[in-house]
Amino acid sequence: MIIGLTGSYCSGKDTVAEYIVKKYGFKHFSLSDEIRLLMKEQNIEPTRENLIKFGTELRRDNGNGVLAKSVIKKFEDNKNYCITSIRHSEEVNALRTVKNFVLINVDAPQALRFERMQKRKRPGDPKTLEKFIELEQKESQTSGSGQQVALCCKMADIVFVNDTNDINILHEKIDNLLKSLKI
Repeated sequence: MIIGLTGSYCSGKDTVAEYIVKKYGFKHFSLSDEIRLLMKEQNIEPTRENLIKFGTELRRDNGNGVLAKSVIKKFEDNKNYCITSIRHSEEVNALRTVKNFVLINVDAPQALRFERMQKRKRPGDPKTLEKFIELEQKESQTSGSGQQVALCCKMADIVFVNDTNDINILHEKIDNLLKSLKI
């Protein structure tokens, strides 16, 4: 099975992926890590702003599904994968060409997501709710090579609401989700 995780800032995509990898033995690929590898080769600092700019240019120059296609080439038969950082509709379309792909939109209330962002204290993260909202809107274009997070969320097969900060409750919810997927 190939599980794709998309969703807005701090909805818990990476936390969900980490658990799926640890408990269920899935292999994890992040489309953002594909960008980071290319940026490292060119000695570009991997700030959030640089990742967005580089990713947009990469999609514009090589097709909007380039990152997903790069990861798909790494798949082995009869293995389970969890893919994160899906931020463009053409990445979703490329992944849909793979057998047993399911796209999950990991969602959480905006106030909770902002609270999580404040706690993680990553360099470059917005400090105010207004900037947080502005950045989310910037990452939700509806055309072109920029990020299309909101469109990817609408393309999801399943919406998974991560509205808790209790890791045990989250793990139970993930177990129930994967059980429903027959994993």
